[in-house]
Amino acid sequence: MIDLTNLTVKEVPELFLKKDEIFKENVFDMQNLKKIDSSGIAFLVQWAKTKENNLLKVKNMHNVARALIKTLCVQSLFIEV
Repeated sequence: MIDLTNLTVKEVPELFLKKDEIFKENVFDMQNLKKIDSSGIAFLVQWAKTKENNLLKVKNMHNVARALIKTLCVQSLFIEV
C-alpha cells in the first residue's frame, strides 16, 4: 500500500515515481491526509488529467486541500463524492 498521508514537496517526487500504480484509482480518499501543499495539489492535478473528463473524484476533502485548489483555480478538475 502506498502512503498518501502526506502530499508535500518532500513526498511528491517519490510518489510521482509510483504514479502508474496510484493513478489507476478513480477516487482519492483524503480521510487520512495529514499534510498537503501546492506540490501535492500539482500531483492531484496530474492524477486528474489521467481520468475521463479530466476529473478526479475526491472523498473526505481536506480543508487545506480545498483552499489550495480554490487558490490555484483548479476546482474544475475535482469532484467531491
